[in-house]
Amino acid sequence: MQEPVLVRCATVEHDGTESLRLSVERDRLTIITPTVYNRTLWTAEQARTLRDTLTRLLGQLPGGGGSR
Repeated sequence: MQEPVLVRCATVEHDGTESLRLSVERDRLTIITPTVYNRTLWTAEQARTLRDTLTRLLGQLPGGGGSR
């Protein structure tokens, strides 16, 4: 298992002090969120970082993590 990747985000409760934890183990991508999705606030740069990180990690899954 690889080390989790942290992607910084702001939440309603904590302005910029939280992170999503993303990790790949065998054939599964796991995302641990600091709060429910609709209370997470994203700057454009944070959203790009999340997109790029998801793309990279999905590429590590069997079959390349193609869209479903």
